Amino acid sequence: MKILHISLTLQGQDDVSLRYFWDNPNNYKEHKLRLTEIKGLSGKAETDYYTHLPVDYATTGQALYNWLDKSDRILANALKEPHPQGLIIAIATDKGLAHLPWEVLHDGHSFLVEKTPPIIPVRWVSNGKAITTANSPQNRPLNVLFMATSPLEVTPELDYEAEEGKILEATKRTPIDLRVEESGCLTELSYVVREYETGYFDIFHLTGHATHEFGQPYFLTEDEYGNRVDSSTADIYNALQFRFPSLIFLSGCRTGYSADSAVPSMAEELLKMGATKMGATAVLGWGQNVRDTDATAAASQLYWELSQGGTVTQALSSTYRTLIQQKTPDWHKLRLYVANTLPEALVTTLRTRGRKQLPKPSTKVEFRDDQNRLRVVKREDFVGRRRQLQNCLRTLRTDFDKVGILIQGMGGWGKSTIASRLWDRLPEHEKILWWQQIDESYLIRKLKNKLIKPAQLELIPYLENSQIELKSRLIYLLGQLAEMGEKPFLLILDDFEWNLEPRAGRYILKPQAAPILESLVEAIKETGTDNRVIITCRYDFDSDLLEYFYKQGLQPLKGSELTKKLNRLENFQSDKLPQDLRERSLNLADGNPRLLEFINNEVLSKKDPENELTKLEKSPELWKEKIIWEELYQLTDEALQKILSCCLVYKIPVPMVALEAVCDELPNYQQQLQRGLNLGLIEVSPEVQEENRVYRVSRILPHIITNIHLPEVPNVYSLYQRAYEKLHQLWGNENNESEEKWQEIFHLKFANKENPERFRQGFYQMLAVQYNSEADKAFELELRKCADDLVENGLFDALANYLRQRQWRKADEETAWIFYQVMVKEKYAYWDDLLKNFPCETLRAIDQLWLDNSDNKLGISIQSQIYQSLSGGETWEQEQWRQFCVRVWGSEYKTYNEIMGDIEESEESVIPATATIPVLIYTKAEEWLGDGFMMGFGVEGEIGVGMCWTLFSRAETCKV
Repeated sequence: MKILHISLTLQGQDDVSLRYFWDNPNNYKEHKLRLTEIKGLSGKAETDYYTHLPVDYATTGQALYNWLDKSDRILANALKEPHPQGLIIAIATDKGLAHLPWEVLHDGHSFLVEKTPPIIPVRWVSNGKAITTANSPQNRPLNVLFMATSPLEVTPELDYEAEEGKILEATKRTPIDLRVEESGCLTELSYVVREYETGYFDIFHLTGHATHEFGQPYFLTEDEYGNRVDSSTADIYNALQFRFPSLIFLSGCRTGYSADSAVPSMAEELLKMGATKMGATAVLGWGQNVRDTDATAAASQLYWELSQGGTVTQALSSTYRTLIQQKTPDWHKLRLYVANTLPEALVTTLRTRGRKQLPKPSTKVEFRDDQNRLRVVKREDFVGRRRQLQNCLRTLRTDFDKVGILIQGMGGWGKSTIASRLWDRLPEHEKILWWQQIDESYLIRKLKNKLIKPAQLELIPYLENSQIELKSRLIYLLGQLAEMGEKPFLLILDDFEWNLEPRAGRYILKPQAAPILESLVEAIKETGTDNRVIITCRYDFDSDLLEYFYKQGLQPLKGSELTKKLNRLENFQSDKLPQDLRERSLNLADGNPRLLEFINNEVLSKKDPENELTKLEKSPELWKEKIIWEELYQLTDEALQKILSCCLVYKIPVPMVALEAVCDELPNYQQQLQRGLNLGLIEVSPEVQEENRVYRVSRILPHIITNIHLPEVPNVYSLYQRAYEKLHQLWGNENNESEEKWQEIFHLKFANKENPERFRQGFYQMLAVQYNSEADKAFELELRKCADDLVENGLFDALANYLRQRQWRKADEETAWIFYQVMVKEKYAYWDDLLKNFPCETLRAIDQLWLDNSDNKLGISIQSQIYQSLSGGETWEQEQWRQFCVRVWGSEYKTYNEIMGDIEESEESVIPATATIPVLIYTKAEEWLGDGFMMGFGVEGEIGVGMCWTLFSRAETCKV
């Protein structure tokens, strides 16, 4: 690949020479200019590019192209040089050049990044030497070290797990070895880096929030408790332990932004730090604020290309073009900085002879107990649980009102493994593991085995003196060890449910266990030492001692955590596994790690996995003991079963008030919900503040307790309605930007089949929160699932009624609702596809209703005629569109709300100005609209030019 270098050389105090050369820095063409010229370009970039309402990017790009081209056409002639493998334009970062948006370079026909072969602008951190390329691909899969940061109380909270999931999804045909450091903490990252030899990783990907404070760039990382840490470039550099991969991707806002020549970007700083050592040579960053979804889309395409043996610049070119084709507004913000070496392909192509295969998922396990009975997941195979670990560490290290933590939840959720990870994170403690049944003699023996120094040996006789109360012996031991400066103990009481017994519908401590736990707690409290206790237990239990424990509830794996777990289970990844069998397996396991492993090893590995899975579905006794104990059946009485059955109405975790809303007609519902939590039958999210937690009834329960199921029809319909009303009250507002939450709202709305107006009502509720593309996407997804329930009879009745009453906004919205129904019923993928192929008969019927009720002043046909009269044809022109807007709406820039506001100011009986409505159908945009990207019905946004022209063309075809 050819490289055109553009460097900057000072010529005195105020003048510079812009030099253009290929391979030899001494063989250059130059253009002399004043430094003020570059400052003028930077000022222009501030007003035209770095602004909320930028000038068209093609215009900015053409101005930059012309500036580089000069009157002697240096750039144009360079581009004519043959470059079959592509061309890199390496522009020095000196004297403020890094501030300019070179990615939008435009030659008057297209952006340079859209060219074939590709032409890629890169930012060159130069020392005067030409860039050399390094093409030594490893004959193996791509190795990526990925760390996401999302500190507590930093908003918006990033959906970093979605980014991981998209990368894994994009590379499933050419799998990559994605090593994820879950903590978001640079200290933990440095430990991981030391575990691998130099050169093991091809890419380090750091994703999260970044900022500029006091003129310096920072990445917002986390400490081990999840709190915000403003990490400098030097902090990141040091964490990598001088083991730099070929490419670093700083996927945070403005990591590639340089305010001026005095303050380099974080990407540029990182390259300069590595200039004298074996440092980074290529860094990707973002030049401005970037949307999560756009950053995720970029990462997906980039790694898809790199995993298949593409070069770094080929991957970048592919990413730009894909984002442009997808009409992603932030495409141009992705910036590549290079030093003197540019890596090409990082790995070979998939079918290269001798290429190593991705290591098979590890089947090795670790054991923490002396008898090798307590199995835990190895560190490298552990996924997720970030917030739970942070909550627990924060308590164990900083909350001196607590003596420990209780990790509680259903069997198989990974309680022991979380305790094992805490074991790793607390090196300052001496570890004692106590598995299942506890007794005094065993505790004394465990403690005695830790006393090996001469001074410690003198404590053993007192410790073993059974004539002294256990609490007193423990107080003396802990106090003496603290005075000696010895490590405090971390006592892990694992599978503590063996020390409980049921009573009155709950669990309490067994008689022999109660005094031991009491002695431990009292000894730690009275000595004020840093000794701590971790209890893992399937159940919460009645005991005043738990006042001194932080309770950490658990939930099954979901989202990217589940994806990562499945990537470690070989039989779930098999191409031979039918999709329906995979879905059945996932539904049965419901994210329970132990059950997933059991299905992987004992079902999907068999000769006839479908038959084996059917056995499991029909015979829960084959696996239920892995999840719950037999005695739990007796505790799950009829009253609790009814409560849990009602809560199954929700598919996703919801606030406790939402669970209460569907149970409040049952006796003692709040106490029964608490029992469900205590028994581990209700999942709980990891938030520290109780008011922020969400809950869900495990979907495993209906498989093993047949009386737990949704109420039968029609009783279930009222349950759906109550659930919908509560969630709409909690989440049905513009602040809800979660597609998952909106889907749950519309799912519940549509599930109530006793309400014939549920779909129309949902549509209007979606319109009520406009500027919210997540609500629009969720509504469409859920409506498509119910397409067969949409009634075609009376399709135009409501529209005719609104028009007769001259309720113009309602009529306009109802028109859009008819279009929406047609799109779903006819299975059109996009709104644009719908307008291109809209049924002529339906279009004529809608238009006729508008004409009949407006004295032939309003309707799609009237709008189309006006548009065509302005010299319209098979394509639209900007001037024609401007004239049309002025003629119909009085201005080229009116929004939908402004148009409807003008109409509603008139008397209700007055017909609006000719052809002003319908108009809402033209605002559902999924395209680039000049100054921004819109999805959904843009009530506050511009009318979609393409949407108008598409429907007018259809109207002509249909002779409307």
